[in-house]
Amino acid sequence: MQSALFTIINEEEDQFPEIETHLSFDPFLNYLKRKGENEISIKKNFLASVLKDFNQAFAKYGPLEKHNIHQFENEFRLIHASLNPVLQDDEDTYWALGFPLGQKICFGTDKFYALLEQYRCDNQLALAHDSVGFSEKIQMLYSFILERLYGIKSAKHFEIIHSFIDALTGLQKYYRINIDHTFVDVKVIGNLPVFDRIKVIDEFSKTLNFEIIKTLIPLNKIKMDGFSILTVTDITEQQALENIKNIIIRGIDEADSYGHVIMALRTLAGNPAIEFSLLPFFKLNNKVVFDFKEKKTSALLDLLKINKGSEQRIQELLDEFIKQPQILVFSKDFPIEDKTMSFLWERLKDLGIVNYALIPIAHNKEIVGVIEVFTKTDAVLDEQILARIFSASTLLAQLLKDEIVEFQTKINEVIKEKFTSLQSAVQWKFNQEAWEYLQRIEQDKPKPIVGDIKFEQIYPLYGAIDIRNSTIERNKAAFQDMIVQLELLENVLIQLKHLNSIVILDEMIFNCRRWLQEINEELMDSMQIQLNDFFNQNVAEVLTYFKENLKESHPIIAAYENAIHPLNGVVYKNRNVLEKSIRLINSGISGYLELFEKELQNSYPCYFEKFRSDGIEYDIYIGQSIAPDKKFNEIYLKNIRLWQLTSMAAIAKITHSLLDQMEKRLLTTQLIFVNATLIDINFRTDEHRFDVEGAYNIRYQIIKKRIDKVTIKGSNERLTQPGKIAIVYFTKREEKEYLGYIQYLQKSGSLLDDLEELELEELQGVKGLQALRIGINLA
Repeated sequence: MQSALFTIINEEEDQFPEIETHLSFDPFLNYLKRKGENEISIKKNFLASVLKDFNQAFAKYGPLEKHNIHQFENEFRLIHASLNPVLQDDEDTYWALGFPLGQKICFGTDKFYALLEQYRCDNQLALAHDSVGFSEKIQMLYSFILERLYGIKSAKHFEIIHSFIDALTGLQKYYRINIDHTFVDVKVIGNLPVFDRIKVIDEFSKTLNFEIIKTLIPLNKIKMDGFSILTVTDITEQQALENIKNIIIRGIDEADSYGHVIMALRTLAGNPAIEFSLLPFFKLNNKVVFDFKEKKTSALLDLLKINKGSEQRIQELLDEFIKQPQILVFSKDFPIEDKTMSFLWERLKDLGIVNYALIPIAHNKEIVGVIEVFTKTDAVLDEQILARIFSASTLLAQLLKDEIVEFQTKINEVIKEKFTSLQSAVQWKFNQEAWEYLQRIEQDKPKPIVGDIKFEQIYPLYGAIDIRNSTIERNKAAFQDMIVQLELLENVLIQLKHLNSIVILDEMIFNCRRWLQEINEELMDSMQIQLNDFFNQNVAEVLTYFKENLKESHPIIAAYENAIHPLNGVVYKNRNVLEKSIRLINSGISGYLELFEKELQNSYPCYFEKFRSDGIEYDIYIGQSIAPDKKFNEIYLKNIRLWQLTSMAAIAKITHSLLDQMEKRLLTTQLIFVNATLIDINFRTDEHRFDVEGAYNIRYQIIKKRIDKVTIKGSNERLTQPGKIAIVYFTKREEKEYLGYIQYLQKSGSLLDDLEELELEELQGVKGLQALRIGINLA
């Protein structure tokens, strides 16, 4: 125990400067006098003895003042003895006496003073990073004043949580400081303010509005005498758990949340040398997968990355661990008898790990992940530390479960966006029908029929970006590759004949030469089937015979098989070059259309579906029935039509810019079909896609399928041409609308000044088609 004046809050940070405070024993001594009057036991003599000691001290040293505090150390000890259990070890507690409000202390346990000096090695301490702000402290103060002067009680207490960085560990330490004002008298300078207590109490209890009370009771009219009792409790473990809980409440998307959790676990362990990793068990097709993109300090992930040869073995160990979860602890000081676990431990030691623990985390009795606890130094990893870590398992289980849910949500979003026709714009309709379907299900009866998903009276928009002459280019590439394969095969058969001259080889060589003479690029579609039968059946049988019966033939046949490998064989060179160029074009188009779709959805919800072939075509449906909660206006239709035309020009520029990256240079054509009338669409459950409904609406689908080959009336020239956009329509109204869009885009520099107004040849069952064709500024 020691007595020394220690300022806890710097003068410039004093949050209650208007209050007059005075250190005094009077409230305590008055309490002892009242207590002594009612005592008849041995306590009465003790209280009288204490009072006598204080009177003698006053007679000797005068009233208690700042300058003579150290002379009252014996009296301070008496106060401590009076207020604490006799058998309590003083040096195990943080306890002190201070001025009213606890701004300065004058006596306390050695442990209390050591705590203060540990973080500020002089005679004052600025309590930074406290858990409550200025207004909160004012509220606590006024709660105390109201209780003492007016008997209005509040739940507010002088209790503050402070955090410090431990000088030895570099980790956060948390302490709860409780300031007890039992022996503080509150007095008013002048007259006690009078107000409607019932009204104030009612208002205060409902809203805790201290602004009203601040106007009624100015702090400069308040005086406090006595001393406060300060007790400090180390709550580092509880606060670390509270920090993890707060991270969970904020959600896993909170920036740096994982790092904060790891820091909280280190604080819980109390040792910065202990490392942690939280690994959720993401399930994909009933198998556990790990996200290697996450930059986590994980021993298990490092093992899986480094030990590729042992990856399956480690995966098997994890599968077994999930079936029979248990806490695994490895240490260099304890040998592992289990050979299976010994294998894992040896791999961990290769990473420089000295101590390791793997703790399973369960959520509702289901294993959702693990927490790794390990050290790369001789830092202690004992049962006490592991128990503290395990105390956070319930919170960590929720955190891991949230990550698993987020993972599954992302997977479902990708599936929905990339692989199915169901989109957010129409999701509500499916949700509604699913709910109605569930309501119709009755026990022990056949399941009801799923209702139709139908959208009526909507506007369709169609666009197509086609690769010019793709069929011709495919036939040309296949023709060139087939010639290479026939020449290679002829050479292989001749080499095999030198090894074993069987008659069947002469026939095979003859067929190769016959095919080389007969093969025709223009007839490649029909001939390719016959050639494939020849290669896959006749040739395959002969080569299999030689491989099984003549070892010398193996190098010859192996060289041929390498040449006909679909991915990198020379026989597929021209087809692979063509496919690579097509994929490059389609990837560029798809990437732009995804951005295009996002812009559309921001304007008005619509259904957007694209189809990939040699190029990409797409349908857009927009109308009131797709978004019944948002009023539709034709301005949305005009907006989307302009967007569509703008996007076609942009896509043409993109595909043109890719020419230098293509081994096989391919050009694209751009086509838009404008349908003047509303249509209905219905979801086909067998095909999992939308299609038009009704005889009249089917006409729209027929036109879409045929206009890509339509020619200009009176000529053989196809409407669609590279570097141009073709807009097909029926009525003058649509023509006028698009002429306005074209003029706008010409002025902006996207389109050229070469507009053509064209009549088109009749299609089967379709008359009266007209078109606008305009060049694109590809520069």
